[in-house]
Amino acid sequence: MKRIMWMVGTFAAMYLLATIVGFATYFLLSVRAMWICVFTLMPIVSAGLIYAYLQRLKVSRDATFREASILVAVWIVLSFSLDAITYIVVIPMTSHRALNWTFFLDQSPWIWLSYAVLSLSAYAGRGAYLMRLDTKAVQSGRRVAR
Repeated sequence: MKRIMWMVGTFAAMYLLATIVGFATYFLLSVRAMWICVFTLMPIVSAGLIYAYLQRLKVSRDATFREASILVAVWIVLSFSLDAITYIVVIPMTSHRALNWTFFLDQSPWIWLSYAVLSLSAYAGRGAYLMRLDTKAVQSGRRVAR
């Protein structure tokens, strides 16, 4: 249960920040500024959240790849689900329009690249966590197994 709560909690933090930053840069600056933030700021944030997830759950060295991969997959499923509910159903219904069944088809190709970048963030967050494990092992006098 703790694992699921941390998966959903880290997703919620990332999704909320991405939504705020995305809308703010899009409406206040430009589309270009929005995509620059998506590909610079958000990978750093997601890597930090992945690191925090691994650290909080005290994931073993051998399980880090699997856990980080599962976390990213869960984030992507949650993102698609929340986008579908919000932009296909809720917004059209509240504005008295037909359901927007083409929402995902209408998206910029850049949005799909952002999911690939999320995988790189998992690699970075996992790498930072492994370095922390190595540092703790060296400080305690244990040999670091790689």
